[in-house]
Amino acid sequence: MWKPQIVGHLSAEEIILERLISGKIPMIIIHGFYDKKSCQTAAERIKNHDQSQFQDGELRHIGPFLMAHATDKERYFKDSMECKITYEEIFYGITNPVLQIYEAVARMFPGHSVSLAREFQYDYSPAVIRIHEKGRSVPVHKDNVKYEGREYAVSNIDHQLSCVLHLQESESGGDLVLYNRAWKKGDEQFRNIDFGYSQNLTESSQSCRAPNLGAGDLVIINPMYYHEVTRVTGDVPRITLGMFLGIYSQKRKIVAWA
Repeated sequence: MWKPQIVGHLSAEEIILERLISGKIPMIIIHGFYDKKSCQTAAERIKNHDQSQFQDGELRHIGPFLMAHATDKERYFKDSMECKITYEEIFYGITNPVLQIYEAVARMFPGHSVSLAREFQYDYSPAVIRIHEKGRSVPVHKDNVKYEGREYAVSNIDHQLSCVLHLQESESGGDLVLYNRAWKKGDEQFRNIDFGYSQNLTESSQSCRAPNLGAGDLVIINPMYYHEVTRVTGDVPRITLGMFLGIYSQKRKIVAWA
């Protein structure tokens, strides 16, 4: 049975990581990773944030993400620099969850360095905050910087993981679902014009729905496996902070970006 691995904290769990990368388990879940009071504070600041600074699309979000700028590196790095002030305001006086994730990943990969990805003198975006409001969903998709981000230095990584920290859960809907089907290049014929892939790709695949997630829970997946977020049906929005981890196996180095 394809079931998530639930752990109390991130430590040196090399066997679990190997199972995640190879697809033997769908996800790692760490309940209570980030303090609930800090989640509340951050969520309120996000909801009260200057609306003009939200980047609109299917989902409202704060901060740039690389896949939306696959062919516009100049704009991506410019937006990445400008969003630093916003993140400082949101996490002022509370623990910065981005740094907390870095520290936890360093314990998870003993002997590896962990840092924000840089290209020449430019920092990548450290994270993206997404606000999933009522009626919104994320279609079946994969994330693969080696294929879709070839203009960027991080496309040279060996493995990619995705970390999603839940700052506020919707009262209903907005569930993360992962499918036991890894992307392959031939799947591009099933790609939607705007974003995502046809549901036909995953309809016969085993799936795993992230169980009982709440504010402060961290989920780590291999984003090469197809995944989606179901439609939010409640009035309370789902708010998440997400980042990717790129692993350089030989260099024993991990870089993070969004």
